[in-house]
Amino acid sequence: MAREWNEKASGTNATATATHAASTVRRHRIKGASASYSAALSTPKLVQVKDGTTVVLEDYVTERWELPGTIVGSPGNAVSIVLAASGTAGVVGKVNMNGETTV
Repeated sequence: MAREWNEKASGTNATATATHAASTVRRHRIKGASASYSAALSTPKLVQVKDGTTVVLEDYVTERWELPGTIVGSPGNAVSIVLAASGTAGVVGKVNMNGETTV
């Protein structure tokens, strides 16, 4: 049986990291995710999807990014999405992630 969850994070000119904590022997599946800034940036910033500490997907974003598919984490690992700081005073970065946990 799967248990659904949602995580979110934000930061004003700071790194924003949404994490779903590790669960012993259980596997997390990220089914949907987005990252965005409150204003378009002139220089692209990095967004990373992680399985534990391992980067499994990374891309650049100037305003909005969406997860292109499903990411399945390793058993017992946390999953997270990390959005780099905007580099611009007052610009907020936001990350939203939803998924499910299975045995």
